Amino acid sequence: MNEIAEYVKSAASSESYEPFMLENKQVGEVHWLTQTNSKGQPTYSGLWRCEPMTFEYEFPGDEIFQVLQGSLQVALSGGDTVHVREGDIVAFNKGLKSVWTILSPFKKFFVISNC
Repeated sequence: MNEIAEYVKSAASSESYEPFMLENKQVGEVHWLTQTNSKGQPTYSGLWRCEPMTFEYEFPGDEIFQVLQGSLQVALSGGDTVHVREGDIVAFNKGLKSVWTILSPFKKFFVISNC
Protein backbone atom coordinates (compact mmCIF):
# COMPACT_ATOMS: atom_id res chain seq x y z
CA MET A 1 0.00 0.00 0.00
CA ASN A 2 1.33 3.44 -0.92
CA GLU A 3 1.72 5.85 1.94
CA ILE A 4 0.16 9.28 1.40
CA ALA A 5 2.06 12.31 2.69
CA GLU A 6 0.32 14.46 5.28
CA TYR A 7 1.26 17.62 3.34
CA VAL A 8 3.00 18.73 0.18
CA LYS A 9 5.13 21.84 -0.25
CA SER A 10 6.57 23.02 -3.54
CA ALA A 11 8.56 25.93 -4.89
CA ALA A 12 7.89 26.53 -8.57
CA SER A 13 10.95 27.62 -10.48
CA SER A 14 11.19 27.90 -14.25
CA GLU A 15 12.92 24.49 -14.31
CA SER A 16 10.07 22.77 -12.45
CA TYR A 17 7.52 23.12 -15.27
CA GLU A 18 6.88 20.44 -17.88
CA PRO A 19 4.97 20.56 -21.17
CA PHE A 20 1.21 20.16 -20.77
CA MET A 21 -0.13 18.08 -23.63
CA LEU A 22 -3.69 17.79 -24.96
CA GLU A 23 -3.60 14.88 -27.37
CA ASN A 24 -0.52 15.68 -29.50
CA LYS A 25 -0.51 19.45 -28.96
CA GLN A 26 1.40 21.31 -26.26
CA VAL A 27 -0.80 23.87 -24.55
CA GLY A 28 1.35 25.60 -22.01
CA GLU A 29 3.35 24.15 -19.16
CA VAL A 30 2.39 22.70 -15.79
CA HIS A 31 4.01 22.49 -12.36
CA TRP A 32 2.27 19.70 -10.42
CA LEU A 33 1.63 20.05 -6.71
CA THR A 34 -0.54 16.91 -6.34
CA GLN A 35 -1.96 14.22 -8.60
CA THR A 36 -3.90 12.25 -5.96
CA ASN A 37 -5.83 13.06 -2.80
CA SER A 38 -5.39 11.54 0.68
CA LYS A 39 -7.41 8.48 -0.42
CA GLY A 40 -5.22 7.92 -3.48
CA GLN A 41 -7.93 9.10 -5.89
CA PRO A 42 -7.06 11.37 -8.84
CA THR A 43 -7.07 14.99 -7.68
CA TYR A 44 -4.79 17.36 -9.52
CA SER A 45 -3.43 20.69 -8.35
CA GLY A 46 -0.64 22.97 -9.38
CA LEU A 47 0.34 25.90 -11.54
CA TRP A 48 -0.30 26.15 -15.26
CA ARG A 49 1.05 28.82 -17.57
CA CYS A 50 0.58 29.54 -21.25
CA GLU A 51 1.41 32.13 -23.89
CA PRO A 52 -1.41 33.54 -26.06
CA MET A 53 -3.07 30.82 -28.16
CA THR A 54 -6.45 29.13 -28.76
CA PHE A 55 -7.33 25.47 -28.12
CA GLU A 56 -10.26 23.17 -27.36
CA TYR A 57 -10.53 21.84 -23.80
CA GLU A 58 -12.95 19.40 -22.18
CA PHE A 59 -12.81 19.66 -18.41
CA PRO A 60 -11.59 16.23 -17.16
CA GLY A 61 -13.03 16.83 -13.68
CA ASP A 62 -14.58 19.60 -11.64
CA GLU A 63 -12.02 22.40 -11.96
CA ILE A 64 -11.53 25.45 -9.78
CA PHE A 65 -8.80 27.94 -10.55
CA GLN A 66 -7.54 31.37 -9.59
CA VAL A 67 -5.94 33.54 -12.24
CA LEU A 68 -2.53 34.72 -11.05
CA GLN A 69 -1.54 36.53 -14.25
CA GLY A 70 -3.09 37.46 -17.59
CA SER A 71 -6.52 37.08 -19.13
CA LEU A 72 -8.53 34.36 -20.83
CA GLN A 73 -11.81 33.83 -22.68
CA VAL A 74 -13.54 30.47 -22.19
CA ALA A 75 -16.20 29.88 -24.86
CA LEU A 76 -18.55 27.20 -23.50
CA SER A 77 -20.34 24.66 -25.70
CA GLY A 78 -23.69 26.04 -24.49
CA GLY A 79 -22.95 29.44 -26.04
CA ASP A 80 -21.77 31.48 -23.04
CA THR A 81 -18.32 33.04 -22.95
CA VAL A 82 -16.59 33.51 -19.60
CA HIS A 83 -13.96 36.25 -19.40
CA VAL A 84 -11.43 35.84 -16.58
CA ARG A 85 -8.45 37.95 -15.58
CA GLU A 86 -5.93 38.29 -12.79
CA GLY A 87 -7.53 37.79 -9.37
CA ASP A 88 -10.66 36.02 -10.62
CA ILE A 89 -11.64 32.63 -9.19
CA VAL A 90 -13.85 30.36 -11.32
CA ALA A 91 -15.28 26.85 -11.20
CA PHE A 92 -16.30 24.61 -14.11
CA ASN A 93 -18.05 21.22 -14.11
CA LYS A 94 -16.55 17.95 -15.31
CA GLY A 95 -17.23 17.16 -18.97
CA LEU A 96 -17.93 20.75 -20.04
CA LYS A 97 -16.57 21.36 -23.55
CA SER A 98 -14.96 24.70 -24.26
CA VAL A 99 -12.58 26.69 -26.41
CA TRP A 100 -9.92 28.65 -24.56
CA THR A 101 -8.40 31.82 -25.97
CA ILE A 102 -5.42 33.00 -23.96
CA LEU A 103 -5.30 36.78 -24.49
CA SER A 104 -2.06 37.58 -22.66
CA PRO A 105 0.65 35.54 -20.89
CA PHE A 106 -1.40 33.53 -18.43
CA LYS A 107 -0.81 31.70 -15.15
CA LYS A 108 -3.32 29.99 -12.85
CA PHE A 109 -3.38 27.91 -9.68
CA PHE A 110 -5.82 25.04 -10.23
CA VAL A 111 -7.50 22.12 -8.48
CA ILE A 112 -9.21 19.38 -10.51
CA SER A 113 -11.26 16.76 -8.66
CA ASN A 114 -13.95 14.18 -9.44
CA CYS A 115 -11.94 12.86 -12.40
